Amino acid sequence: MTSLEIQGDLPDSISANQIQSFAGHILDNEAADTDFEISLLLTDSATMREYNRKYRGVNADTDVLSFEGEELDLKGRKVRFCDIIIDTNQVFRQKGTNTYYEEFWQVLIHALLHLASYDHTKPADKKKMEDAEDNYRKLIPGEFKRGY
Repeated sequence: MTSLEIQGDLPDSISANQIQSFAGHILDNEAADTDFEISLLLTDSATMREYNRKYRGVNADTDVLSFEGEELDLKGRKVRFCDIIIDTNQVFRQKGTNTYYEEFWQVLIHALLHLASYDHTKPADKKKMEDAEDNYRKLIPGEFKRGY
């Protein structure tokens, strides 16, 4: 089970229920033996730059940061406490030919896969993560809905 708390302003046409449902779908598929308690912060570029500097030592813009927190065993069930921070301004700046809606979901998918222990530092891991991202992009809610 995935529980999500959202702070900040959601983009138009994206609801908290859509995010909750989609996050649950991805994490149930990728880490079925773990429950997730996620705090999602939607913020501006200056705040994100500060988080990036503080936690990664990089004084630069980034679209998303994911933090896998402590994992506890609660009554025989693993619960992982996690944070995701998304810079909604950066999402807009980097969208290219995507709509803002598409880019937001792609960034969120990327963050959720990190919480499910995906990584992209090694070529083989990067390929595995990209394949999973492609798979979940086909399921983006709303106008891009395909079998979700």
